Amino acid sequence: MPMSLEEYHVAHTYVVMKMSQQHTTGNEGVEVLENKDFEDDVLGKGRYTNKVYRLQSKVPSWLTTFAPADALIMQEEAWNAFPRCKSVPIFSQVSVNH
Repeated sequence: MPMSLEEYHVAHTYVVMKMSQQHTTGNEGVEVLENKDFEDDVLGKGRYTNKVYRLQSKVPSWLTTFAPADALIMQEEAWNAFPRCKSVPIFSQVSVNH
């Protein structure tokens, strides 16, 4: 591998941050609600983030005609303990009934 695991982690973090910036304009894109250190028995030490993704401009236009605005917003809680991570997406307008 041409780079160490630590160098890859730094590069990966930079690319994710840069892409988030490029795709965030006005009321669209990614909003970081929380970003803090965490420690877990299974994952180890890492970074916890709580983000909101506003996807209005990222979905087909036909979908925006009948989907409620709230359905195009996703919240994500993520525990990144590189190279292990856990991500939990939360959709406010989607539910699973048994």
